[in-house]
Amino acid sequence: MRILLVCLYVVATLSAFAQTKTDSLLQLVNTADVQKKAGIFLELARASIKDSAKANYYNRKAFAIATAQNQKKEQATSVYLAAKILFTSRNFTEAIKEYEKAIPYYQHINDSTGMTTCYSYIGISNFNLSKNKEAIAAYLEGLRLSKNDPDYSAELLANIGLAHDVMDNFTEAISYYKKALALNQSIRDTGSMAIDYDYLGITYSRLKKPDSSLVNYNKALILFKKMKKEDRYAVSLTNTAWVLQNYPDSLDKALNYFNTAWKKFQELGWNHYEPDINHGIGNILSKQGKYNEAIVLLKKSISQAIALKREFLLKKQIYGALAETYQKKGDYRNAYENQILYTQYNDSAVQKEKFEQISRLEKQYETEKKQNEIMRLQSREELMNVELHKNKQLKTLGFVTACLLLFFVMYVLSKYYDKIKLNKLLETKNKRIEQSESELRQLNAAKNKFFSIIAHDLKNPFHNIIGYSQLLTSEYDNFNETERKKFAASINQSTNNVFRLLQNLLEWSRAQTGRLVFLPREIDFGHILKNALSVLRPLADQKQISIELDYDEELTIFADPQMIETVLRNLINNAIKFTPEHGKITISARLANEQVEIRITDTGIGIAEKEAQTLFKIDSTIKRKGTNNEDGSGLGLILCKEFVHKHNGSISVESTPGKGSSFYFILPQISV
Repeated sequence: MRILLVCLYVVATLSAFAQTKTDSLLQLVNTADVQKKAGIFLELARASIKDSAKANYYNRKAFAIATAQNQKKEQATSVYLAAKILFTSRNFTEAIKEYEKAIPYYQHINDSTGMTTCYSYIGISNFNLSKNKEAIAAYLEGLRLSKNDPDYSAELLANIGLAHDVMDNFTEAISYYKKALALNQSIRDTGSMAIDYDYLGITYSRLKKPDSSLVNYNKALILFKKMKKEDRYAVSLTNTAWVLQNYPDSLDKALNYFNTAWKKFQELGWNHYEPDINHGIGNILSKQGKYNEAIVLLKKSISQAIALKREFLLKKQIYGALAETYQKKGDYRNAYENQILYTQYNDSAVQKEKFEQISRLEKQYETEKKQNEIMRLQSREELMNVELHKNKQLKTLGFVTACLLLFFVMYVLSKYYDKIKLNKLLETKNKRIEQSESELRQLNAAKNKFFSIIAHDLKNPFHNIIGYSQLLTSEYDNFNETERKKFAASINQSTNNVFRLLQNLLEWSRAQTGRLVFLPREIDFGHILKNALSVLRPLADQKQISIELDYDEELTIFADPQMIETVLRNLINNAIKFTPEHGKITISARLANEQVEIRITDTGIGIAEKEAQTLFKIDSTIKRKGTNNEDGSGLGLILCKEFVHKHNGSISVESTPGKGSSFYFILPQISV
């Protein structure tokens, strides 16, 4: 009996849902009021949009009824749907024409959103036709209309960035991605923020700026993970792994990212990514010198790419990796064979692109040919009508005069714009020259600073160490215990000064030569501060200086831990150096407006405003002794500035002579 009831329920349910949405709408249109019929036919067109013939049939009926009933909104929607049907069937050239027809209809009913949507789809259609300049022009027009809609504006800004990216206009692409990101941050659209960070990571990677690429990929990964967007998270992991291969000491981390991404792809059922993953891992194994393992994996990836009928680009890249690996191994025969395959696939990819371009040009030519024929017939008809008018000569003369005037205006404008372009070009070149001069001055200042430190700051402490140690060695018994302790304390102080100076020199050298790896992540501020204080607190205790801490113990920052610890260590060391005995140092941290301000304040001797302005400059010549005659090179503050700027932050000082100084730096913070 129970089984019978279940069967009856299933039959009843299937009967209730047997009618499709299209069937319901067709039944409704027969009984609906004439004012509602256009709307119903529009719904039928939307429901049938994948069947272009049926969708066009319903849409034409909707437009005819809307025109007869003078329904302006329905007319606009119908013209827009005609474009959408063409867009769905990927007939982008004709779709653009229909979108352009829809704009005046939306303008007539003051529907700025409808106009914006049309311009957006015109841009996307042009983008798909590889007409990137036309796409950007349409996006900009849509952006002009969408100023009151930050969500739509952010989407259009990102699309403009994507078009610039395709054209290798990386600077413009980054600028538009950042504008889109700022808008998405203002409306707290986390999903769009993550995509913007991902786009920035891709563009910086193409621009050969791995540090900036990693910063943005890490932010994207955090947000994708937070939103549980497993598909985007897996793709972003793969992109990050490729960037990490730029750093020899991060190859294991890149390998871990590839393996994690592959697990995610398997969970999603995206097994077509397997050749990409094997290609990436094989590339890492080759860099690690595991050539045989790399070759096995790369061959496996090429077999998978062929089986999955993947694009030319992937196969070309894998053959290139195989050729490089065989060459490293010393197997030049196989290296040569794979290089030939790489070249063949490269040529095939270029040839394929050429064929596609020719095909697009042929279609464009046919369309333009038909349009020209129509225009020619229209011109002939107009000419015949003009010949019937009695004032033919006057009109012809007026037309010629207008053309000459238009030509003259266009010629003047052309010369004017050429002059503007020339001025801009000269201005750009002058700026480049000024920038080169500035960089040269910076290099000379860095060289002078380096030699000055080696010649004086590094040599002087050794004089103390050698002098006092020689006295203790040769005349130890001639001194009392107090004098010996004094000598030992001076040797200890000089040794610490040399050690800190060498530590700063090494870190500065790594930063200048590009060997300093920038790996930001979410870290506990309190832990980093304690590490820095563990080295410096004995120095403060010697001068009986108290250190007060003022920060939230749960505060986290997004930064490179080693760099921030170096910044804190140098600023606190300076505060101890220039604070007299029994003084006070306060270390505080505050989070506000998605930024963290970290401040080190002392009750020391302070510094004049004129000298404070040059503290962070490489060419600064200011050198001051501490309150206990401690030495200083000024390199620590320069290193602090470089590390803070690496985080897109800023560093400043506030000081009053005789009262003390306050050094503070600000780091951007993302919401996690």
